[in-house]
Amino acid sequence: MIKIHAGKYKNHYINRVKIKSTRETASLVREAVFNMINVEDKVVLDLFAGSGSYGITALSLGANTCYFIDNNKKAVLTINNNLKKLKINNNYQLYNVDYELFLKRNQTKFDVIFIDPPYNFNNYINLINTIILHLNIKGLIVLEVDNKNNLIEEANLFNIVKNKKYGNKKIIIM
Repeated sequence: MIKIHAGKYKNHYINRVKIKSTRETASLVREAVFNMINVEDKVVLDLFAGSGSYGITALSLGANTCYFIDNNKKAVLTINNNLKKLKINNNYQLYNVDYELFLKRNQTKFDVIFIDPPYNFNNYINLINTIILHLNIKGLIVLEVDNKNNLIEEANLFNIVKNKKYGNKKIIIM
């Protein structure tokens, strides 16, 4: 179970996906992320959504809308069940689709984009270059990677606002 740490759904729990390719973000890490950003009245994208913990926390803290994207059917079912469990009936879109197909078809501009890809993902630079096209001018990207991954910093292509390590994970806000 994953605890929602703040907002409307504070102290409620949601289910994990429980598949090898999904790495769930610890509540303490999510709490730290949301202490660094504001999602109130924002349009949010939870890419590689897994259990939907980032997006659900954003909705809990007053996000206007959240788009949940995951290509794994079990993850999408888990997100759907978590949304029902919390009685979230609107303010979201849930898509069972590959991220590249979603981004190719998407016309929405986002204020905050959470990216927490599977362990074996290695196409970060191309993803960030594509995702920027879907970001509002003052929007933020919150990227979660293995803390040994230095690709983004080494590429020096993006304006990194925060770069913090939490155990074996690193949060990069740009």
